[in-house]
Amino acid sequence: MNMAACGTCHPGLTPNMPALLFEIRHGFRAEWNGLSFVVETDSGDWTLQIRDSATRNTLYTARRPHARAAQHAAAEYAAFFAGGPVNPDRLAQQLSWQEYW
Repeated sequence: MNMAACGTCHPGLTPNMPALLFEIRHGFRAEWNGLSFVVETDSGDWTLQIRDSATRNTLYTARRPHARAAQHAAAEYAAFFAGGPVNPDRLAQQLSWQEYW
């Protein structure tokens, strides 16, 4: 019998595993030109979702390794969606991202 795994029978013994800490939710939100952006942590990566602000339909979902990369991907999609002379790099800097926990 593995006594290290039995915390109720032998309260003095604890497993040699560190406690895992994780965030419940952490992300950023922004709105622009009828689009709603959400960039949120997800298992070490960042998931980006773009929705139509009026209908709340998801238009685009992607994963990126960093929050800034996901935010920039949002700006690229928005520039494409706008269909006009929108510079994605400039838009990425102009979006007002609201952090939440």
